[in-house]
Amino acid sequence: MRILLLKNLREKDNNKLKTIELFGLSRSGKTTLLKDLIKKGNKGLLTDYISLQKKIFLSLRYFLIHPLKTVYLFYKLNTNWIVLPFLKPKDYFLIWKMRNSYLSSVLAKYQIVKNSKDKIYLDEFLIQSIFMIIQRKSNKKEIMDILDRLPPSGEILIIGSNKIERYNRIKNTRFPAQQINKDYSIEWMKNSEYNYKIIKKILIKKYGPIDKIWKKKITL
Repeated sequence: MRILLLKNLREKDNNKLKTIELFGLSRSGKTTLLKDLIKKGNKGLLTDYISLQKKIFLSLRYFLIHPLKTVYLFYKLNTNWIVLPFLKPKDYFLIWKMRNSYLSSVLAKYQIVKNSKDKIYLDEFLIQSIFMIIQRKSNKKEIMDILDRLPPSGEILIIGSNKIERYNRIKNTRFPAQQINKDYSIEWMKNSEYNYKIIKKILIKKYGPIDKIWKKKITL
């Protein structure tokens, strides 16, 4: 596991999130690392801790504060589909439900952590949501447009893991959204791998690399 630490040095301290987002491809080890950090006494937020009612309430609050940006994000999400001839209407409904629920969770998380004075580690957050908003292969301009509509990140830990390691983990678990349709999930993962390279370059250029560290040496 390779970890690249980025900091948002462009935002003023009073506007900057006190978050450290773990960003990376599926099965790169983000959630495992987050759980380890929480066990060591660091503050962290897992998606499972947010109830459905709280997610709906907080995402609606975000919409009321940022209506145009929220409409744009959900518009991009609901007009960017992986279309496969063998997907059934039920599959598309489940995919629609999964994607909209995910983005709602991200916006709800932002409402929870935005005023925190303590550092909070979390995954499945702002940058990670790009994989859900855009499921087809994308480009620099489209990704930049989405980043501009998302709240500015605090610190970012880019979690890197080679393809063999990630796919070996998949053998013991499954592809993301495989419970809906395996062929769809494989196509989505391939597109995510393509988009990941673009996102990573944008983040490094936007925030600048601060430090490159290895998991076995990291003390957080």
